[in-house]
Amino acid sequence: MAVQAVSPRGAGIATEAAADAGWQASLGQQLRRQWRRLQARLRSTWQPVTVALLAPPHVPGDAAAIDVALDAFDAWAAEHEGVSLAVQLSSRWLLCCATPEAANSAQARELAQQQWAHYFGLEAEQLSAEWQTVDVLHSGARAAAQGDVKLVCAVPRALIDGLKDVARERGLQLQAAMPWWAEGLQAALAADAAALPAPTQPEGSTRAWAWAEPGLLTQVQAEVREGRWVLTRWWSELASGLSSEGRAESGPLPETVAALTPPEPGAWVWPLTSVPSLASEQGEAA
Repeated sequence: MAVQAVSPRGAGIATEAAADAGWQASLGQQLRRQWRRLQARLRSTWQPVTVALLAPPHVPGDAAAIDVALDAFDAWAAEHEGVSLAVQLSSRWLLCCATPEAANSAQARELAQQQWAHYFGLEAEQLSAEWQTVDVLHSGARAAAQGDVKLVCAVPRALIDGLKDVARERGLQLQAAMPWWAEGLQAALAADAAALPAPTQPEGSTRAWAWAEPGLLTQVQAEVREGRWVLTRWWSELASGLSSEGRAESGPLPETVAALTPPEPGAWVWPLTSVPSLASEQGEAA
């Protein structure tokens, strides 16, 4: 058997060639990954993907619950890198307060903070440091046609910051994070303002809506006050059906109901609008 000697110089050349091949393969993978991200971003530019983010029962702001949700979101994001998306949040993540007496946004937030301090012990300093407060519905040009509508919600800063971090790491374009029922509430109020003009309704007339998600029912009530539809109440309770028996709050039964239903038991994150996954794109590319 012949033995072929390999010089140190020859070994060096072979090593350099292998290194060059490995570098080229790595560069190719990076370029393909960036191209898939760009394709996904272009597809979702005009119609962002809407993603639901559920929550387990927990004390408001609980760090462990937030970590579990962010892990689930990261796992989903890993399969959908590059998309533009809006996140719809479970009511379990939120503190919300209807503030019909507020004259402006600042007063609405002050009234909401007072309620949250009463029920959850959240003082102004802690609320500012640990929660992000937003006007979900407020007075303005759009609200004027619907009545004097004001609803303030707060979401843990740790959750919002975590969503932003995942989006940045995965190349996602996070357009918004909002209560999952917010758009439905806006639509319901607008429809009722047109179909049931407040000036034609008796003073004190009410309308109610409900949104169901696994284990939880979110309810909203509006009332006619001085010829206007005014959002007067927001609350959530453990889901036990919509019958009047056993309801934690009195008032009219909800007249419109929507549901947030996971595609499979135990799902935490899923798209409400279709989006191709990175895995399927890799399969097509192969």
